[in-house]
Amino acid sequence: MATQLTQAAARSAPTFDPAAWLHALVSIGGGYALASDKRLWLVVADCPADELTDVMAQVVGHPDRQDAVRVTIERRQNGEIA
Repeated sequence: MATQLTQAAARSAPTFDPAAWLHALVSIGGGYALASDKRLWLVVADCPADELTDVMAQVVGHPDRQDAVRVTIERRQNGEIA
């Protein structure tokens, strides 16, 4: 029974799409850069605070999601994805 509940919870959990997240950041006026040491820089000076809060809430405290964003940017820089 516990296995069934765990599997159902896993299926219903929302997935994180790093490309969609980057698009959401840019669509509210933000930007991003990946430094040579793989440090992620987010440009948010011109973003409306209420919209920025919603976007940032998806990655703050989620190192796995932050890593997924880094990987997506790297793949774009390498021409692997558009």
